[in-house]
Amino acid sequence: MTMTLLREIQLLLERTYGETGVNFEEFLLSPSRNRTLSEMAGTSAAQISDLGRVFLRVVGGKLRLGIHYDASVIEALEKHNPAYGLGDDNILAFMVFIEELDHAVHAALKFHEGTRNIHNEQFVRDLELQAKVDTYLILQKYCAFFNNPQRVTDADRRWLKACVFDHDTGAFEDPRLARRYRETNKLARRYVAHLDRLSRKRRTAEIRQFRKLTYPQKRDRVAALRTW
Repeated sequence: MTMTLLREIQLLLERTYGETGVNFEEFLLSPSRNRTLSEMAGTSAAQISDLGRVFLRVVGGKLRLGIHYDASVIEALEKHNPAYGLGDDNILAFMVFIEELDHAVHAALKFHEGTRNIHNEQFVRDLELQAKVDTYLILQKYCAFFNNPQRVTDADRRWLKACVFDHDTGAFEDPRLARRYRETNKLARRYVAHLDRLSRKRRTAEIRQFRKLTYPQKRDRVAALRTW
């Protein structure tokens, strides 16, 4: 089930933003490999949730990538398949599932487009911002599917925003991590409020253009948005 779900989300992201040319089901890491890479990543990485991880490095001019999901995430999604509905039993696990895959897709796309400094803070913040936005939008699709008519309600939006943005407190010992997650969370929340006011066609065009911007450009774009 989880492999099918992974492929489904990957294809959804690629239809929106562009093809990566790979199947990320082949990039899933074993628990032992995850432990090894986590130890190599250093002390700051240890502060980040271990429910899901994406590891990136450039070797010989090629992007090496691995995705890991904690067993509890897979178990939650197997017991409460998002294809049959979203609720408190699976929303957190599904968020983790989407966000890590989203990191992988956008990292691959940026690498294809010439980005090589994948450990630059702006690159990492860009991935975090994109993941927050995409996770919210994908969760909307799943919510809408079970409504009659198949549209997202205001109650759905309030619940999803609470899940996606209120859950992330940015409470890290490392000040750099705290600033990263607080800023990207704030920007993403403001940006999806703007997206919620657009038609489906305009929203798709907007997020495709948004993806192509650098992180500073995205920050400026969101700052310039009209608030209501």
